[in-house]
Amino acid sequence: MTLLDALILGLVQGITEFLPISSDGHLALAENLLGLRATGGLSGIFVDVAVHVATLAAIVVAFREPIIRLARGLLVRDRQAWSDLGLYAVASVPAAVVGLAIKDSIELLYRSLPFIGVAFVVMGGILWSTRRRMGGTRERPNLWEALLIGVGQAAAIAPAISRSGCTIAAGLWRGMDPVRAAEFSFVLGVPAIAGAALLEAPEAAKGYAQVGGPALAVAFVTAFVTGLAAIALLRRLLRARAFHRFAPYLWVLGAATLGLWAVRG
Repeated sequence: MTLLDALILGLVQGITEFLPISSDGHLALAENLLGLRATGGLSGIFVDVAVHVATLAAIVVAFREPIIRLARGLLVRDRQAWSDLGLYAVASVPAAVVGLAIKDSIELLYRSLPFIGVAFVVMGGILWSTRRRMGGTRERPNLWEALLIGVGQAAAIAPAISRSGCTIAAGLWRGMDPVRAAEFSFVLGVPAIAGAALLEAPEAAKGYAQVGGPALAVAFVTAFVTGLAAIALLRRLLRARAFHRFAPYLWVLGAATLGLWAVRG
């Protein structure tokens, strides 16, 4: 893997992990174009894990206030903090179940341009459905709504289905304030991203020799820095009630991906 490959993948992950356009879908598309999954996918998987850890670090930095507030509340046995922890736990269950169930087959979807193209189009439809749902004021979901948000997170295990897009959209559908919905989504993402990285770590470690230390460092730092910038941009867009405006981009990208598949086929 060249340093340019690492830079491209770091940029793709950092920008798209937090915007509702699917980092996995963009990474899968980029890796197909760069040929990083052509020989068993080890280098691609390794970099996937590395850049996901980088964006996990960006979440912890950008959302440190609610994370610290939750931790402090748990330590002093604050009832609201323990209630919030329960909501996060419930919302984490669907992704854990689905992730373990399809772990061995998910790689096939990453190599399928038709699936990626269709999923981009579907994701655009999910975002477009929120255009009249941006006026909510609720600060947290109830138990069943947390489960719905968790189902959205589970759906995003598939490439081109955005984790942030699905979970924030689910919160918006249920009347949550857009910024609070994003906060819940990304704090929820901490164990999900960490868990996914741990599941892939044994296999991904085999790709270290193919990637190399310098390329890994470039990918990690690029994903971390651009991830922080993307979070700031998303917060501004949510306050401006512009979340759904990513939909046309995803529709065009989906059509282009399907066109690429047709040309290659």
